[in-house]
Amino acid sequence: MAPPAAQAAAPAAPAAIVLPGTRVTARENPADPFAVTSYTFGTSTYVRGSAGFSKQASYKEITVAPKGGRALAVPTSYRDGYDSVILVDLATAKGTRIRTVRKPVVAQYVHWTRDAKKAVLTVERQSGTSWETVGFVVVDVAAKTARTVIVAGVAKAAKFRWSPDNTDVIAEYQGGTRFYRQTGEVRRTLAKTGRPAGGEDVFSPSGRGLMTWCPATYTEHVCVWDRVSGKLTAKVPGVRPKTIWGWWDEKHIIAVVPNGSAYRAVLVDLKGKVVRALADISAADWNNKLYLSYTRR
Repeated sequence: MAPPAAQAAAPAAPAAIVLPGTRVTARENPADPFAVTSYTFGTSTYVRGSAGFSKQASYKEITVAPKGGRALAVPTSYRDGYDSVILVDLATAKGTRIRTVRKPVVAQYVHWTRDAKKAVLTVERQSGTSWETVGFVVVDVAAKTARTVIVAGVAKAAKFRWSPDNTDVIAEYQGGTRFYRQTGEVRRTLAKTGRPAGGEDVFSPSGRGLMTWCPATYTEHVCVWDRVSGKLTAKVPGVRPKTIWGWWDEKHIIAVVPNGSAYRAVLVDLKGKVVRALADISAADWNNKLYLSYTRR
């Protein structure tokens, strides 16, 4: 008699990780394509190292590169009249300072290219009590240089991120999505898409899908558009996320949704089905502007 077929091993249960300084519990599996590598809340910033998460008192944000190994941090203050970024080796904690913009302008919100060779930051200038976007900074990691580009007519609330081929930068523009060359010229505009959604990367892993907040005329809150044709490919029904923290794979996104009196980061498929919890978030932490940065392993 043939021996009974071996049963397939059950997938490992996600490990619960309490994030220091918070009441947030992240739930991770070693097979996950993404993991939380840094987070901010209030004025606190933490980054993940081999020994776990550690507080970064001199940085107001720190963003780990795809595949890890290094990160770019934005200091809490100017130095010699300039804003800057610190290129951090996560194994040694040693950093290299790269000047970005001159005071009183600031450059923040780091977003890496997928190949981790460059990063873009959004440049803002204070106007009254608010800050308005005026352009972007491109950081060349190998050369350890930064180049500032002032963009005429840019949306005041624009936040710059990369196209999936690491060539252009994108930002919201008049209810749509605008692609800019790295020199600031407009390459193309996808009208009436709604503004690009949050997270480290608004494009799906294949680069085909662009995720946005749906235009106000739609019932659904999250939309996906074909990057090449500009056509709508999905409207995610049934969920009303407080924010989006990026793509997980080609068919799932990371959304933060209410959970009783608190909140939860969940995986949602493009049909609106919640398939897994990724993090439990207290109301106090959420109200303190919590942001979890998910980085591709």
